[in-house]
Amino acid sequence: MGVGSRVGSYFISFNKSGFMISSGFYMKEKIKDFSKIVLYFDSEKKAVGIEFTNNSNAEGSFTLIHGNKGTTGTISARSFVFTHNLNIPEYFGRKVPKKIDFQGSEIFVIDLLRPEDQGKDSNESAQNGAV
Repeated sequence: MGVGSRVGSYFISFNKSGFMISSGFYMKEKIKDFSKIVLYFDSEKKAVGIEFTNNSNAEGSFTLIHGNKGTTGTISARSFVFTHNLNIPEYFGRKVPKKIDFQGSEIFVIDLLRPEDQGKDSNESAQNGAV
């Protein structure tokens, strides 16, 4: 990083249009190396799983849009939001993702029912059954 640069907070924001990846998360998880994401939804737990990939043929994948400065990203996923009836203001906001192993891949899970303070950088295994 250059002089005067700083890394922001580690979170993913969720809104009615999709997801915004903070600079802290983007830099720590090396999101610049990916071009697509696959989303998973656990309706019982109200949790969203996000898998970063470069597989352009991944079923149901969304394009990861990198910010102009290469430090943030966005995912336009309105179809996902509306398909799963997630257009509920109480679900919106900053979420600290949990890194888990899911079906042999590393994914990040955000709990739509919990606010930003849900446990920064907690790397729990899939034993909790999330997503």
